[in-house]
Amino acid sequence: MTWLATLSWFLVGLYGVFYNISYIDEAKYLIKGWLMTTGQIGYYSTPEFFYQHMPGGLLWFGLGQKLFGPNLLVARLQSLALSGLIFWLTFTLTKTILGKTAGKLGLLVLSLMPVVCLYYSSAVPQALVITTLLLAFIALAKRKYLWSSFWFTLVLIVRENFIFTLGLYLLFLIWQLKNVKEIGKNLAVIAVTLLIFILPGWPGILTMFSLFPGLKTLLDLPKIAQDPDVIHQVFDLPLYFTAIKEFVGIYLSFLLSFLWALIKIRQVKLPEFKLRLLYFLLAVAGFNFFAHVWGAFNSSPRAIVSYMAYIGPLLAVITAVLISNFKQSWLKVYPVLLVIALISIKFASIPGGLKQPTHLQQINNSVSEVKQLTAGKDKIIWLAEPITLYLSGKISYYPLINHTNFFRSSTDTQAVRRLGFWNQEIMKGWLNEADLVVVDANRLAFLEQKSPEGKSTATMIRTTLEDNFTLVTPNNYIWPGNLSFYLPKSIATTF
Repeated sequence: MTWLATLSWFLVGLYGVFYNISYIDEAKYLIKGWLMTTGQIGYYSTPEFFYQHMPGGLLWFGLGQKLFGPNLLVARLQSLALSGLIFWLTFTLTKTILGKTAGKLGLLVLSLMPVVCLYYSSAVPQALVITTLLLAFIALAKRKYLWSSFWFTLVLIVRENFIFTLGLYLLFLIWQLKNVKEIGKNLAVIAVTLLIFILPGWPGILTMFSLFPGLKTLLDLPKIAQDPDVIHQVFDLPLYFTAIKEFVGIYLSFLLSFLWALIKIRQVKLPEFKLRLLYFLLAVAGFNFFAHVWGAFNSSPRAIVSYMAYIGPLLAVITAVLISNFKQSWLKVYPVLLVIALISIKFASIPGGLKQPTHLQQINNSVSEVKQLTAGKDKIIWLAEPITLYLSGKISYYPLINHTNFFRSSTDTQAVRRLGFWNQEIMKGWLNEADLVVVDANRLAFLEQKSPEGKSTATMIRTTLEDNFTLVTPNNYIWPGNLSFYLPKSIATTF
């Protein structure tokens, strides 16, 4: 059964590398990581660039891009390598808590989460987050507190929304150690790790953490940063019905399972420390699930599975420990459960679902085509999706890496510029200098929904493109087929 679980895990991961459709977050991590690790932008300090996330994931993917060149496949293989490590670390943590047999049981439970596995083969930071989180818990289970403090801090460096997990860890540390000297040593490790990554970009980090509820009132930020005019996605009713169909079951199942686990933990025969560790593990998994579900609903009602990927292995560890007493009866139905889980991939909210193998080749062909037009150009406006899979390390005007989501309706141009956003005045200046403009008409329509200034900005962009630019047509198809390429009339040409 363990070998069957291992085989299914790696086959699903390998499938994800080649068949998952590319989506915007992958492009974001690739280009930003490339720009950081190649020194084309300053570490959290380049004006007019706002990172949105902590640097850990960006640096991870940037390292791969720097060593092997900008390539989607390279980044996905990095995640696949971590996926294998996640599988082993899940076994190690479960074994450390309850023994080798429970460790194998943890792998069986984890293999029943193939949709989570698919996210570990995409160029997004879920795999890196859970890898560091598992390393943190393993160190804690072995009472190597200084190492656990380092890894729990690194989770925050990879993804800022795990700041509350670090807070929970500090409470557990104080509860467990009860020794001022030992607590002080761990706090020093946490502080040094944070300072290494945070000091170079203190202003950018402040802006980013202002997005958390309550924290913005404690930070000395311009009014525009404290009350951001954020674009909210517009969802139609069928999408909400789809979300309910796919994920309400997951949410209710987790809630019931969480309550069941609280009752069952006390029945597990464990030493006091491991019992405390299990409660802490449940607290981290539960808090992150409920917090991320709320965050997913506010960004997209179908984003819950991508957030589940942050804690899937933790749930596998908890489940394996709690069902270890009746593992023999459970093993009889495991093959059936595995088949059902694999079939569920077809209906899950993964990037693109089950796709034909031509997708990755379409992207590679498109990259070659776009390179012809971007050659020799260094003032690019890329107001479109997918972002910068095609720029191959070139610098666009920085905030436009995040397209219309980084527009702010404000007359305070300097504040907007400093925070890494753009407004109508900034866009006018860029268009006067641009040597290439790439636009997705849906982006401009999206901008018009935002505010009267957003509508006038979209009109200004269209008028400027008509007056000063020429629409050029590529010789071959460029995925996804909805991009328009404009060159200044003075240098306009065709592909």
